[in-house]
Amino acid sequence: LATLGISLSSGFASVYTEKVIKTQRAKTTFNRDKYSLAYTQVQLAGMSLIVIGLYACVVDMPKIIEHGLFHNFNFAARLTIVNSAVGGLIVASVLKFADSVLKGYATAVSVVLTGTMSMVLFGTQLHTVYFLGIINVIASILLYNGKNLDQLVC
Repeated sequence: LATLGISLSSGFASVYTEKVIKTQRAKTTFNRDKYSLAYTQVQLAGMSLIVIGLYACVVDMPKIIEHGLFHNFNFAARLTIVNSAVGGLIVASVLKFADSVLKGYATAVSVVLTGTMSMVLFGTQLHTVYFLGIINVIASILLYNGKNLDQLVC
């Protein structure tokens, strides 16, 4: 039930975000070519830092003063932060240059590759349902991107 809720909210958010981005492109009065993707990401990151910084000051200021801001940060925590930042840039690039359908396919392909690499590198046992999902992902990508597919198949 939770997975269904996550899937529905993620799909709705992706379609809504695409709608907002594409309608904003038509309405803008400033030159979009002047502002790069990196500039926009820095603006978003700045706002996030302000909001999260204020929250941290309100909730955890005594602990931050006592132990410091990066107390108990190890290599895995830093790696997770870098991974999230790079993932955010990739998602922003996909939304800028593609649509939500392609973003969904990119996510599906990443899940397939993650599972396959996990099987190869760590010996994870993948079941029949996973391989059926792989076939489903490949078929949907071929059907979505296939040009003159009806003439080739029939």
